[in-house]
Amino acid sequence: MKKIFALTVVVSFGMLFTVPTLHAAVRAKTMLLWATQDEQQKGEEVIFNVVDRAKVNKGLFVDAFGLRLWVDRVDTLKLLRAQVSTAVGGIAVREKVARKMMATGVEPDMIPVRGKEGLKLGIKRMVLLKGGEFTRPGRYYDSSGGGLTVLKDGTVSPQRGAKYRVRVGSFYIDQYKVTNEDYCKFLNDNNAGYATPWNLRIARAVEGRNRGKFVPADNSLSRHPVVLVNWFQAKGYAAWAGKRLPTEAEWEFAAVGKDGREYPWGNEPPDETRADIPVKHKHTVPVDWYPKSATPEGVFQMAGNSAEWCADYFDNPSYTKAPPSGVTVNPTGPSQGFQPNSWWKYRVMFKGWCKANRAEYFTSTKRHSRPPLADASAGVSFRCVKITSKCGGT
Repeated sequence: MKKIFALTVVVSFGMLFTVPTLHAAVRAKTMLLWATQDEQQKGEEVIFNVVDRAKVNKGLFVDAFGLRLWVDRVDTLKLLRAQVSTAVGGIAVREKVARKMMATGVEPDMIPVRGKEGLKLGIKRMVLLKGGEFTRPGRYYDSSGGGLTVLKDGTVSPQRGAKYRVRVGSFYIDQYKVTNEDYCKFLNDNNAGYATPWNLRIARAVEGRNRGKFVPADNSLSRHPVVLVNWFQAKGYAAWAGKRLPTEAEWEFAAVGKDGREYPWGNEPPDETRADIPVKHKHTVPVDWYPKSATPEGVFQMAGNSAEWCADYFDNPSYTKAPPSGVTVNPTGPSQGFQPNSWWKYRVMFKGWCKANRAEYFTSTKRHSRPPLADASAGVSFRCVKITSKCGGT
C-alpha cells in the first residue's frame, strides 16, 4: 500500500479569478497548495495540488525563505522543517511551490513581519526626490526573454513602444542598496524565517558575542548588497523598515530624472569608474564603490553592481501602451501577475543590471523580469522607498 504524507500550504491572491485546471467556483482567495510524499518514489518527493483554504490547521506551519508554509499534521511539519533546513531540500521545496504558483496564479502567504528595530531607521541614508514628470521614450532594452537581441552588425535591437509622459509624486529612496549587514539586522529582529539557507554570504555566528545571530559570512561582505533573496523576502525587509519596494515608475524616475538621462549618472557611457564594465569582479562590490555611479541627487549604483527588485508585476502592454491623455500618474503596473496566455506566465519587475560588457544593459529604462520566487542569481538585490509627510507635493 502506498503511504502518503500531506503538506498543506496556504496561498492567497488579491483578485478573484478562475484557475484554468479547477472548477470555476473555486476562487483564489480560498485556495491552498496540498502536497503529498509518495514513498514509492526515490527520496522524499513532494507534489503540490490546489485545495480549499478551510482545510488548514492554523497552528501548524513552517516559515522558510519568506513564505509561511502551512502543514496539516505534526509528522508532515517535521518532514518539511527538515527539508527546508538544507540548501538542497529548501531549493527543491521552493521550486515546487514556484511551479504551482506559475501554473495557477496563486501566491503563497508571506511570513508576518516581526520586530520594531527597522522602524528606527526612518529616512536615514535616504534621498528625497521631489515629484515630477519624465518621458518614456518609446525605445528601450528588455532582457526578460533571456538577454538582449544582438544583430549581425553587432548592434543591439531595442524594443519599441509608445512615447508618453509619466508623473510620480515625491518620495524618499535609499541612497544605497540594502546590504548584507542591513539584512542581518532584519533577520535578528525575530525574522529568521526570511533567511535563505543556501546564501553563503550570510551565516549564523558560532562563537563570540554574536553567537547564534545572523552575520555576514565575512566582514568584507558587510557592505555588499544582499543578494539571493526573492521578491517576497525583499518585500518583508521593506515592511520591517517601514518602507516598501519602489514601483517601476518610481525607480525609473530616480534613474532617468526630469532631464531624461540615458544612464543614472548622466549621458556619459559607462566605464570602470561608474560600473563593473568591462567585467572585472566575479561577484558584487560594496554599495559605496563607483562614486561616479551616483545620480545628480546622490543615489548610488542604480546600474553596475546588482539589479534591483521592484514592486510591480511584469507585462508588456502596461508599459508599451500610452494612456489616452498622454500622461500616466503613479502607475503601478498590471493589477496581478498571472498571465497564463503569455510566454512569461508569472513575473515581477527588476531594474538596473549587475555587470556586463555592453553599455545597453546599464541604460536607465532597461527592463528585466523573473518569477517572484527566483533568487538563483547573485546579481539581484533591492533598495526601498518611503513616503512621509515631509515629501510634500510634486
